[in-house]
Amino acid sequence: MLNVFKLLNRIYGRTKLDKKVLRKNDISLLILDERWNSLFKNIEKTPEIEKCEEKLRELLKLQARLISESKENAALKKKYLNRIMELTTDAYENGNEESKEEMRQCEKEIRRINNRNLDIEKELEKIPEHIRQANLTLLDYAVNIVYFRIRSDQKRVAELEKQIEETREKLRLLIDEKETLSQDYNEIYSYFHDLLGPEELEKLDRKFFK
Repeated sequence: MLNVFKLLNRIYGRTKLDKKVLRKNDISLLILDERWNSLFKNIEKTPEIEKCEEKLRELLKLQARLISESKENAALKKKYLNRIMELTTDAYENGNEESKEEMRQCEKEIRRINNRNLDIEKELEKIPEHIRQANLTLLDYAVNIVYFRIRSDQKRVAELEKQIEETREKLRLLIDEKETLSQDYNEIYSYFHDLLGPEELEKLDRKFFK
């Protein structure tokens, strides 16, 4: 079954935003913007939009995990460095082989942490661009869907305005008719009241109006 987005592309063609221009603007992270979520109170999100949102959430989670790991590694590295300092005297002045072995293990862990931190730095450098790209892609999809909805809503508003105007004119005609009829029967009633008198008019009222 053809989804909504593909259907709109088929009918109107895909509107592509100029990402070079958008890069110069300060585009907020859409999924963290309250106004973004309010856009979809009455508009169903397409699978493409939901997929982009999920990708952004995963990128943010990954970024948070890497930052957290980097902080943990810094604390762990400091711990190993302090331990090396504690073992230095015993290892080299006293010639304690166990202390030397523990120092070698600490140095090994520090090298591992340093290598991991290099990988983390490389990943963290790439993530902002990935987030920016995913955010712009999400905006691109949303603009097409939302503007189609605006187009549809504007058409419906025009239809409603026409119906309201027609109803207003019909109401005006009904009011005019009511006022004319009321004036007519009041004048007739007044005439017969003067002509026949109240007693005869009351008999007629009972007969015809009960």
